[in-house]
Amino acid sequence: MKKKLILVVSVLAMLLAAASVALAQTESVSYVGFITNISGAEVLVEEDPQDPVLGGVGSNKGYFTVTGETEIFRLVGGDALAPATFEDLESGQLVAATYSGPILESYPSQGGAESIVILADAPTDDVVPEPPAGETDTVQYDSAV
Repeated sequence: MKKKLILVVSVLAMLLAAASVALAQTESVSYVGFITNISGAEVLVEEDPQDPVLGGVGSNKGYFTVTGETEIFRLVGGDALAPATFEDLESGQLVAATYSGPILESYPSQGGAESIVILADAPTDDVVPEPPAGETDTVQYDSAV
């Protein structure tokens, strides 16, 4: 009888501990930042990849593993969301990424992605840069020639 009581108390203690862990993970964790790397199904999102002091080393960042359960959207027309796919994700895009389930306590953090919302596309390479301050791009010809 004493062994059964000890077993029941042990099982109740384990259930209580498991319930407290489950309650601790109900709060979702999100990052708003830039995609800096896509490797396989993992997307690295960094809040400030160009951090001038630490070169991005100290900014919040995390690996989000995309699965078949991950919802991917694109922000359109202010606050409307349109469905998107994993293939729509590119380095340089501004995104809001939310973890699903447990998150590894590492740096960068790692976990499954519940959702990724593309907020802005990556800058394109065909954008013509502005000339440095004080310089113009006009050519002056000598009229004496």
